Amino acid sequence: MLDHGELREVVDNIEDKKDNRRVNFVTKHPAARIYGKIGQTECQLVIDTGAEVSVCTKPMANLLKLKPKPDKTMTVVAIDGIKQKSLGSAGLVTVKVIDQPIQVEMQIIQSKDQVVILAMD
Repeated sequence: MLDHGELREVVDNIEDKKDNRRVNFVTKHPAARIYGKIGQTECQLVIDTGAEVSVCTKPMANLLKLKPKPDKTMTVVAIDGIKQKSLGSAGLVTVKVIDQPIQVEMQIIQSKDQVVILAMD
């Protein structure tokens, strides 16, 4: 299982699938999109080096069959830059990037978008 330092190294060296260029996501893009897997579902993941917590929007959580625990909420600055209370924690979620699993504590937030943001904590 990868720790966050190892994941950062993978993200630094991942190839851009669109044109096969090497891209150093951490230095060139504060929030980079990569492909990964949660459960059996392949999805785009946003790696955000500035995020303090990993989040999944409600529509994406529904698709991934993640259920929020309402007793474990927190206030987050969401994707649109507005502070909001999360719907709850999905607990530890296994995310696979390049077939390497990592465990991520994930908050579920209200949004119309289908997005997963991974924090680099």
